[in-house]
Amino acid sequence: MSRRGDNIHKRSDGRWEGRYISGRNELDKAVYKSVYAHSYAECSEKLKLARCDLLPVSKPITIDELFAAWHLSRKNKVKQSTFVNYLTLYNNYLRERFGTLKVENLNSFMLNRFIDDMLTNGGKKGLGLSPTTMQSIMILLRSVLEYGELEYGLSNAAKHISLPKAQNNTISVFSKFEICRIRNCADLCNSIELGIVLTLFTGLRIGELCALTWEDIDIAEQLIHVRKTLFRIANQGDSAQKTAIVIDTPKSKSSLRDVPIPSFLLGEIVMLKQCCSDDDFILTCSPRPTEPRTYTLRFKSFLKRIGVPYRNFHALRHTFAKQCVKSGVDVKTLSELLGHSSVKITLDRYIRRFREAYLVLIYYTNPAAAVVLYVNSG
Repeated sequence: MSRRGDNIHKRSDGRWEGRYISGRNELDKAVYKSVYAHSYAECSEKLKLARCDLLPVSKPITIDELFAAWHLSRKNKVKQSTFVNYLTLYNNYLRERFGTLKVENLNSFMLNRFIDDMLTNGGKKGLGLSPTTMQSIMILLRSVLEYGELEYGLSNAAKHISLPKAQNNTISVFSKFEICRIRNCADLCNSIELGIVLTLFTGLRIGELCALTWEDIDIAEQLIHVRKTLFRIANQGDSAQKTAIVIDTPKSKSSLRDVPIPSFLLGEIVMLKQCCSDDDFILTCSPRPTEPRTYTLRFKSFLKRIGVPYRNFHALRHTFAKQCVKSGVDVKTLSELLGHSSVKITLDRYIRRFREAYLVLIYYTNPAAAVVLYVNSG
């Protein structure tokens, strides 16, 4: 048998076995139990659950118990923000409704009724949740129940449940006039306003922008190295602070990327960088960052001051993508610039949508050109 650390070894039948002390007998001798899995990583996760008494060993168990086991099993597999969001989503929408219910008593009728109720009357104001939010809730519950089915042979009432269709919301962008207004009215010597223009011409996410330090700016290569993102999450510790700011790697590996610095901003960026150390954050020019919520308020105030109707900060990213499409940037390049995890996301979200709108616009001025563009675009 092959042995590895943490009292885990590989058996002759190919499975991994992890042993742990489950208690003591009347002679005060350790009583050992084992968990089994088909990989070392899976066995290690099961061993952690067993040592915390979170590995269900008898049926039936409740949805609360199953969620606790599933949640802990995800701890080292997802980003910290995702791990916390799972708990928030479960506590806000699922615990009260299903927490004490035994898994075997959950059925598809109850889940379909739950979906209908939440879409109609859910949310803090009782006006109903959006299909997108409802999708997230049901994907979470489905993952928990699939885990119970795979690990413990429990029933999976969500197996054949249809998820609500997410709304295809219109993407909000700034007009050509508004783009010029933002660029011309921004004080580029002010790091806050410089960040707004930088986003408009690079498509950075707000968390990525807030996490940028001067170390990430490569003047020689005229590149921004996107390596981090900043966000605020619910604090899970005993701290009096309910939330905490976290700086972590971006949402996916493809989000780790290099983005060109617009040439017209290079002079102001060089001047600001000379007054700061590499560890200073770009938006504050100090060792302390600003968080997305605070920066959004400053962005809103900036738009009001220059007379541009408010759109959320992400509209800057959407606007950048639209301008790239209109300029003929190919889908693979645009996907890499935006840090999407797949080209399909870029196609679905921007290329098809913006290209169709662009074709309609030029059709009324030059029908022949529209036909040529349509044929060439496939």
